[in-house]
Parts: sequence; structure tokens; C-alpha cells
Amino acid sequence: MKHSTASNLAIVLAALAWPLAFYGAMSQLGDYDPSTPREVIAAHQHLSISILAAGLLLLASSLWLSGYSFPGAKIRSVVASVMCLAPLSIAMWP
Repeated sequence: MKHSTASNLAIVLAALAWPLAFYGAMSQLGDYDPSTPREVIAAHQHLSISILAAGLLLLASSLWLSGYSFPGAKIRSVVASVMCLAPLSIAMWP
């Protein structure tokens, strides 16, 4: 794969990963109605964890692709890395 294609793909994956990771994490919050069957709760939790895992996998893939493409497309690979890591650093800011 060419470095420019890999860096473009890294940017696209980072842009897709954050909404998936956010939805997967936020859908785990909150309480269910006490009358909700356990099977429905378990199915919803499995779906939420799957979406969260997909988002994190896309983030990891984007970081790997940005590292791979750095020799050939320096600016775009740095942009992809910043798109992956800047929201994490903002979220962890004290």
C-alpha cells in the first residue's frame, strides 16, 4: 500500500472510530427499567461492547497506519495521530 493511501485511510478510520467509541461507551451508562427482561439487558450490553470494541479497533488501526505512512506522508500521518490522541488527552486532562 502506498504511504499516501495509508495516511488517507488512517484519517478516515480515525474520523469513523470516535463516534463508534463514544456511542459504545455512552450506551453503557444509565439504569434499565426494573421490568426489563435480563435477556434484553444482556443483548444491549453485548451490542454496546461490540460497538465500543469496533471503535477502539479502528483507533488502533488508524494509529498503526499513521505510523506506517509517516516516511511518505508526514503531515497527513501526524494529522491522523492527532485525531486519535488529542481527544484522549482532552478527556484525561485534570
